Amino acid sequence: MLAAPNPPSTRNAESRTSIKRLTREHFALYRGYLDGVSVEQLHATYGDATTDVRATRRLIGLLRDTLSSAARRTRDVEATHLLRLRPGSIPERIAESVTPTLEAYREAIDPHGFHSEAELLELYRAEYSQENFPLDRRASRNARLRRRQADALARMESSLVQAPQPSHPVSSWLEPAIADRLQRAHIYTLADLLGFIERRGHRWHTGVERVGPKAAQRITDWLSLHTDSLRHTLSKRAVTPRRRLPGNDPALARPRVTGIVPLEALEVPHELDGSAGINRADQTPSDAGFLTDLQAIDAWLTSVQRSVHTVRAYRREAERLLLWAIHTKEKALSSLDSRDCAEYIETFLTDPQPAAQWVGGGKIERTHPDWRPFIGGLSERSRETARAILHAMCEWLVNQRYLASNPFVRCAPVTTGPRIDVAGRSLSHSQWRAIVQASTRVLYSGQELRDFLALSLAYSTGLRRAELAGASTGQLTQATSLEPGGDRWHLVIIGTRRSDRRIPIPDSVMALLIASLQARGLSGNPAKCASDTPLLANSRTGRALTPDGIGQIFRRLLLGPKPGMAHALLSADAKSRNPSTHWIRHTHSHHALERGADCREIQARLGHAHLSTTRLYLRAAAVGANQSR
Repeated sequence: MLAAPNPPSTRNAESRTSIKRLTREHFALYRGYLDGVSVEQLHATYGDATTDVRATRRLIGLLRDTLSSAARRTRDVEATHLLRLRPGSIPERIAESVTPTLEAYREAIDPHGFHSEAELLELYRAEYSQENFPLDRRASRNARLRRRQADALARMESSLVQAPQPSHPVSSWLEPAIADRLQRAHIYTLADLLGFIERRGHRWHTGVERVGPKAAQRITDWLSLHTDSLRHTLSKRAVTPRRRLPGNDPALARPRVTGIVPLEALEVPHELDGSAGINRADQTPSDAGFLTDLQAIDAWLTSVQRSVHTVRAYRREAERLLLWAIHTKEKALSSLDSRDCAEYIETFLTDPQPAAQWVGGGKIERTHPDWRPFIGGLSERSRETARAILHAMCEWLVNQRYLASNPFVRCAPVTTGPRIDVAGRSLSHSQWRAIVQASTRVLYSGQELRDFLALSLAYSTGLRRAELAGASTGQLTQATSLEPGGDRWHLVIIGTRRSDRRIPIPDSVMALLIASLQARGLSGNPAKCASDTPLLANSRTGRALTPDGIGQIFRRLLLGPKPGMAHALLSADAKSRNPSTHWIRHTHSHHALERGADCREIQARLGHAHLSTTRLYLRAAAVGANQSR
């Protein structure tokens, strides 16, 4: 593609008198032009999709001048003249002569053989004079001229065409504006660009100011055209959106290295792998069959029969401890003692240093080279969670006869406040009514209806955002007329530790759900929809929203798109706390308790493991009531 990577562009073409580097794409474009292909078709094939046909027309004129000048410098007079001839000045062929062959003439005028051969020849010569012969000579001349023109272009291509090399500056190949933005990101050569793309993956452009996905796609397309000369083929991870790659795709695998990297890419030096750890139960292979700390951690994670989120949290804490032991203490994990563990919990987790090695961005994938174990220091609650998880892991390893003792036994718990902070994180009745009013429409768009359904469903059920994202029509059941509640619908939430929760859905929310299904082109009866049909779907793809997508909806509804709407209902202190999905969950609980609902009923609906957690709402409500007096 002769798009942004190939100067000139619509902005700089008229100020240029020649092209710095001629590529095979330039010659393909000009060859098509000489062959009579329309400029519109050439623009569609070779042009920049972000410009109009005038850019390609200017590029053709610039190519004509550049090629002619180059031919003149090499004293190729023939090429200088031929390459400036415009399409049509050398017709591809003259219309075929209307003169028939002698045999065809005989069939036409003397099918019965009345004339002799001499008479027939005389008639033929009299009717078809020699005036057609110059036409034949002109056609032959034009054909030779076109061949000479094609040969001249081929000569120029063989002598002038250049292929991009890794050491070439980006400014030699990419349009000036793009090259300037890349250079500000410290990308100076094509080799730098290839390395940057490989490190950051498909969304590499987010690391370059003012380079969007369309410009990035044009650049990677151009790089892919020159894999031979650049001696590099962009990897699958670099050209494919992450959402299209399954988690086990080989393209996402990282080579094993001895750095601060995820467990799956960690290469542990033999002297630190734990095979000879000081705290090992013995120096012989464990009964469980794992020999090193990394193998022991993998076995522990495999033994955890919990939710995906729980396993992820366990892996995160084990990974952090192992990396800290290797790179900071220069010890095997199985050589850590109680003083090391106390230092890790009380000091290192509070402020992981050096930050350049340990702290990274919040949404960087594990496969990305910029991944780091932390996004900042941990709060007291998070440090206590880490201590509890690591204590449980080491206890399991002791039971498996891998460790001689649990080094976290003497590590004191971190003093924390309530596990769930509900104070000030819910809405009053007046605030809730105002937000509902701001979200209500006489006529809804598909997205507005989906968002209002999400708000109503979350308030009426108290579901977590992951539960809202995973809710589908297959989880809806309808009570029979013989059951309490008549024909009321219920949503069944599959439990992990506790039994399943069966939560009633108000008729008004079911009406919104039915309208939303119909707006998506589905049956208004949830029982007739496919069981995996999401209740809250992406308005464009129809797939289930992610938990992050649910969170974005509620932040938008609670803060409001414009000042003066729901945004004005929250105090400055409340707005600074970044309202989230849990605010709706807290509001559901507070309002239900104020209406006289039993605390155990709320516990069952919310899925709390302990009643003491639910009672936090009672204490928070009492504090709020006292403050309002």
